[in-house]
Amino acid sequence: MVRFLVSARRVAPALGLLVGFAMPAGATERAPRTATVSSLEEAMIRAWRINPDIQAQRAQVRAVREAEPQARAAMLPQVSATAYAGVLATRSLLRGADTPFGGSTLAQRGVALTATQTLFDGWRTQNNVVQAERLTAAQRFQLRATEQSVLLDVATTFIAVRTGLALVEVQQKNVQFLTTTLSTIRTRLAAGVATPTDVTQAEARLARGLSDLNAVQADLVIARDRFAKLVGAPAGERLRPTPVVDRLLPASRDIARDKAGHDNPAVLAAAEAVKAADAAVRVAQGQMLPQVGVQGQAARDYDTDSSTRRVDSLQVVGRVTVPLYAGGGPEAQVRQNRELVGVALLQLDSARLQARSAAYGARVGFDTAGIAIRAASEEVRAGEATVEGIRRQLEQGIRTVTELLNAQQDAVAARARLAQATGDRAVAAFTLLAAVGRLGLNDLGIRAKPLAEPQPPPDMQVRFDSWRDLRTVPPLIAR
Repeated sequence: MVRFLVSARRVAPALGLLVGFAMPAGATERAPRTATVSSLEEAMIRAWRINPDIQAQRAQVRAVREAEPQARAAMLPQVSATAYAGVLATRSLLRGADTPFGGSTLAQRGVALTATQTLFDGWRTQNNVVQAERLTAAQRFQLRATEQSVLLDVATTFIAVRTGLALVEVQQKNVQFLTTTLSTIRTRLAAGVATPTDVTQAEARLARGLSDLNAVQADLVIARDRFAKLVGAPAGERLRPTPVVDRLLPASRDIARDKAGHDNPAVLAAAEAVKAADAAVRVAQGQMLPQVGVQGQAARDYDTDSSTRRVDSLQVVGRVTVPLYAGGGPEAQVRQNRELVGVALLQLDSARLQARSAAYGARVGFDTAGIAIRAASEEVRAGEATVEGIRRQLEQGIRTVTELLNAQQDAVAARARLAQATGDRAVAAFTLLAAVGRLGLNDLGIRAKPLAEPQPPPDMQVRFDSWRDLRTVPPLIAR
């Protein structure tokens, strides 16, 4: 797939071919609203809102975030109410007697309120909270990485469509030139100036031109289809120029590599995973420390026996539990989690190396493409002048048809190379921004209406409506 970036301000004279078919900003404001997308900014906003990969990662963040209140709950009071009712029937039989001498039937019942408070659990709760917070932070950085990956795909595909439009225009102009040239040569043949060989050469070049036009049209169709899949709407027939992002890029290759090692979202997510793994080690170690708690209970029991009508009780009990031996399970968990810390550290090193390599390679590609653009721009200027000069000399009988056709072929190839070089520079720029963690909407200066973040309901609301899912059966979702 063709990948490129248009830098209209810096190479405007040489890139008139690409800029020429962009829709003016004022025309978009006056035009009626359509279902097509004509600018990269609009495409990125749509993808940021509706892309299923981004939406799935947002849901993953919300799911992992719920581990934080779950962890904190262990150090909060646990309160429960108990009620019971039943029948107690007793009969007494003396040793050596055949018949019972007494008995009773009591309708027993009672209520109790119990509260339990953990005072010390070996710092397991505190470390569980830290682990949950670090995992949530890691998921948020992973969300940033997913968003930037999708936005990079959108930018690449949008530019591929613009390149396809430019290449189709180049090949259409080439076909028009070859058609006109073939007609001229046939006229010259009728006048006895040209030869049948000149005609067949022009026909062969026209056939090749039609084939090349069909190929770039097919590439454009594929690029449009991928764009619609990513954005959820088709690309317009005329697209606005791609925004220039040069000012956001690191100044050098070494700076790009260093920034990627610190600011890449995947690196930041891996760093948070290391902290979460370290907290898991401390949670496992807490199982081998003393546990301290207190429990209070207020109860009222009716008809506990035949002589008692009611018993009221109030109990407060403190407990200290010192684990002495648990079969080696906690120790094995500590060793296991320490190994997982090592795994997380290695994954962090791998993510950092990949980010640095991607940033360095993107910067090299960006610089190389800039050189190629300048060379191709000069080649286009010289090629167009050569074609015009040979055409005039052909009319004077100085040049041959073969020379004119070869010059036209060279000029068309130069225009295609200019578009390809511009594409390489574009993709390298956006890839570099993604590698250093600066391909978000805010980084690009794109304003989008914030999404409504769903908030979890209060605990008491969930508690007093805990049977809601039994009353309301969600409909099946057709896929």
